[in-house]
Amino acid sequence: MLRICIKKEYMNTETNILFSLESIEEILYSISSCDSMAHTCINRETLRVQFMTQTFLNIKNNQVKVKVGTKYDIQEVSVLNLELLFVFGINNIDNLVSVDRDNMKLNFKADLIPTFINVAIGGMRGVLYEKVKSTILEAYPLPLIDLQELIKQNTFHVEE
Repeated sequence: MLRICIKKEYMNTETNILFSLESIEEILYSISSCDSMAHTCINRETLRVQFMTQTFLNIKNNQVKVKVGTKYDIQEVSVLNLELLFVFGINNIDNLVSVDRDNMKLNFKADLIPTFINVAIGGMRGVLYEKVKSTILEAYPLPLIDLQELIKQNTFHVEE
């Protein structure tokens, strides 16, 4: 298991955050049959790729879960759906975030969410490649993503 330690200084105090990728779970996978896609005009102009990301904080178990997904549409018809859940263990989640339940706010002490999302997108890219190789979609790998735009769309949830 790879464990990564991040040292950050906030307000003259050093924060050590040790985290690792604990698991990857496939939540959803569907693909249209190659026969039905063979008659469809697939190219970079007709293929529309959508992304989604959600972050779940499990304070009790010291975990951050990142759900990422992609959807391939051709002319308004969904031809591929993939959703994965990446679970990261944090040595002490209180060093990462505090939850203000009264004001329904998350106060991050370290900016690791982009790192977690980046790992999840890279992992999804690899899983997607394995799923679509030897299909007509093999020529259309997951495109590069503007991580900052994806993070703006990210939603946060606190698990009890």
